[in-house]
Amino acid sequence: MTFLAPIMFAGAAAVSIPIALHFFYRARYKPLPWAPMKFLKEAVEQTSRRLKFQEWVLLALRCLALILLALALARPGRESATAGGGTQPIDAVFVFDTSFTMAAKDGDKTRLERAKAAALAIIDALPDKSSVQVISVADRATALGPVSRFNRDQAKQLVQALEVTSLSTDLLPGLNEALSAAETGRAESKEIYVFTDMQRAGFDRQMSALKPKCEEIKAKANLIFIRCGNVDRKTTNVAVTEVRLEAAIPHTKTRVPFVVKVKNTGRTPARAIKVFLDLDGKPVEEKGVEIAEIEPGDAATVTLTGDLTEAGARLLTARVTGDDIDGDNVMYKVVGVRDKVRVLLVAPPRRPEQSETDAGDWFARKALIPFDADKDRDKIANYFIETETVAPNEVGPDKLLKKDIVYLLNAAARTDNPLQGMAPAFVDKLAEFVKNGGGLIVGCGDAVNPAAYNRALGPNGAGLLPLPLGAVRTTTPAALFVPAATSIDENSVFGPMKPYTEWLARGELARMIDLDESPAAAAGATVLLRTTDNKPLVASRVVGQGEVIFFATSLDENWGRMMSDGQLAIPMTTHLVSHLTNRKVPGGTRVVGSPLSWAPPKAEAGYELIKPAKPSEKTRARVQLKDAKEVNGKLTVTSADTLVAGEYAIVPVGAADPVGLTGETGVVYVVNPDLRETENLETLTDGDAEKVLGFRPVILSAGTDTEAAVRERRTRGEWTEYALLFLLFLLVAEATWAWFCGKAK
Repeated sequence: MTFLAPIMFAGAAAVSIPIALHFFYRARYKPLPWAPMKFLKEAVEQTSRRLKFQEWVLLALRCLALILLALALARPGRESATAGGGTQPIDAVFVFDTSFTMAAKDGDKTRLERAKAAALAIIDALPDKSSVQVISVADRATALGPVSRFNRDQAKQLVQALEVTSLSTDLLPGLNEALSAAETGRAESKEIYVFTDMQRAGFDRQMSALKPKCEEIKAKANLIFIRCGNVDRKTTNVAVTEVRLEAAIPHTKTRVPFVVKVKNTGRTPARAIKVFLDLDGKPVEEKGVEIAEIEPGDAATVTLTGDLTEAGARLLTARVTGDDIDGDNVMYKVVGVRDKVRVLLVAPPRRPEQSETDAGDWFARKALIPFDADKDRDKIANYFIETETVAPNEVGPDKLLKKDIVYLLNAAARTDNPLQGMAPAFVDKLAEFVKNGGGLIVGCGDAVNPAAYNRALGPNGAGLLPLPLGAVRTTTPAALFVPAATSIDENSVFGPMKPYTEWLARGELARMIDLDESPAAAAGATVLLRTTDNKPLVASRVVGQGEVIFFATSLDENWGRMMSDGQLAIPMTTHLVSHLTNRKVPGGTRVVGSPLSWAPPKAEAGYELIKPAKPSEKTRARVQLKDAKEVNGKLTVTSADTLVAGEYAIVPVGAADPVGLTGETGVVYVVNPDLRETENLETLTDGDAEKVLGFRPVILSAGTDTEAAVRERRTRGEWTEYALLFLLFLLVAEATWAWFCGKAK
């Protein structure tokens, strides 16, 4: 229990007055002897005992009345509701849920609009000298102000300017920030208002920490949840969960299918849902595709077909219409469309006495360009993959110009003989090529000396080897090494190969190089494929913006059949090329809240973040970024201001706004909504909230009577009216008892 005016307890000292009077009047009577009274002694003693009891009760009632009056004037209240009565100043903190479900409409207003109206009314009704702080929260909290906590006009402006984000709900960060803000205030009374649609996900996200935090707030302030949605309304919602281009290596002059996947995450069937797809802002199909009905929890897939006419980074935008929540109705994806994929094959030349298939590059070329060299010359000439083969001792740094991928096929590293192996200048340029986003695939063979490779390409050399090389392992024809499909991680580049167990089992190997998997050596490396005896067969390492994929066996028939079976070699090569070329796509696809970064080719005077345009704006907003910092030896500009889904760009100050993904300067990203927000659209009832938090929280509905309900709740936090009512009953009891005592005499 707390007291808003504890000094009034001093009035309880008045209880001494009736006590003093009681004993004073007792002292006025002086007993006098009188003979006849002796005969009445027995009757008087009995009457005296009764009168004394009545007087003591009357004294107690009068003393209790004075104490109760002092208690009422001290204005007692509940300890958990430190927000006092209607005239005491209050430190109020307003926490607004800005996740994208707050944009849903329950009637003619969105949930956020209802929250704003309720908040403005509460601000107007705050007692004089009260302070206000405004905080927005989704899965992170932002203290918005005002600069002066007593400036109500500025607080109203902040409330009116609130907008939904594309983030998901997590109330804990907002409550943490709110309690800190409330504790900085000087008023004895604290009130924290949480304006939310009461989605269960927002409470469950960090329940182990949220529950004790609410209990802590309840002990220090009046915690009030303002429900901004209708708990009885079943929201219809369809989310775009995936958009992809059905082509392993997208290239120009092709017509390809685009796949859009949508899911009904609501609790009612979704009907007449229309799906649209844009490629660089132009519709793939003008009228889109309509889905008649999707049951709750079900997904549907739509396929649209379009032409790829331009090379470069292309933007796919999938949209749906026809539901109640717009926040997850769009998904973006950046795909790299190639005019040509240029591959450099570094392999020893075929000797005159050898057959065509003995050439070190024959199987790799066949997997890259699966046409007959004699019959399909026109197809090979017009094919989107181009290859160039150079001997290891002849390859120079200039060969890496305009190349996308490099194969080292049994290519010797330079030893003491300057006429053998790859020159150090080429190896150095190869390391730079990979760091700038190029792809490198390495295959072994008899010419690969593990010690020389470790010196030239290992950590103390170019830093390209995923794992240090050990000795060459050999086996007998009866116990060949076999790739194990079960060792493939579904999320890796080899993930699509996992179902092809039979094909992988045919890739029998007679030789392979041991790879060092010790913790120190394996840091940063990933094993993509192992043999059935659990030895690493294919490993990878990300180097800068590029990646190295190392085969511990040969990519010809000298050491096994890894590449000589077309049913295995062609799809495996296709997935590798697709994976490595996509690393060179500028910008990329992110989820809201993720940081964006750019490594500018040269230092600029400053940098700006260009954000998605609002529906009411014709131009996109620009935000000044902090100066570039050096990260891993590169100048890097970073921004985490990605709270709304859409297209972003980081450019030098004053640079033109990139159109689509074709900006000449800067880098462009697309940012998608956080789909966790609508995975579970269940909202908490008042009873559910009590079960979740362990106590019955104050929950009011946003509406025209919100301010009145808050005022009533605030008054109910004080017990003065109950103390005065009890005092009234006590005075009536005292008067009645006094009358009874007087009558009895």
